[in-house]
Amino acid sequence: MRKLLILVAILLGGAYAARGLLGGERGERLARLPATMMERCMEMMPEDSPPMVMMSSLRRLQEQNEELLALQREQNELLRERLPGKAVSEHESVNPAAKRQ
Repeated sequence: MRKLLILVAILLGGAYAARGLLGGERGERLARLPATMMERCMEMMPEDSPPMVMMSSLRRLQEQNEELLALQREQNELLRERLPGKAVSEHESVNPAAKRQ
């Protein structure tokens, strides 16, 4: 019986401590801590460091990807105008070589 009371007290104490650390505003700050630490580390790095070069490359790739998607949407719209009888969905490829495979 005594062991059971000790176990219950430990569990309740652990639950209370976890709620205090993770609940409310304090929990939100703890959850954001790794992100803010990473942001500070990235700000202190020189521009030619490998992580900074990688981040700038990722931004350029994302911009290129958005441009390609816009061009593909435009091409699909033109195909829809030229082929009114055939429906071309956005998921279908416009590349004829890709359709043959």
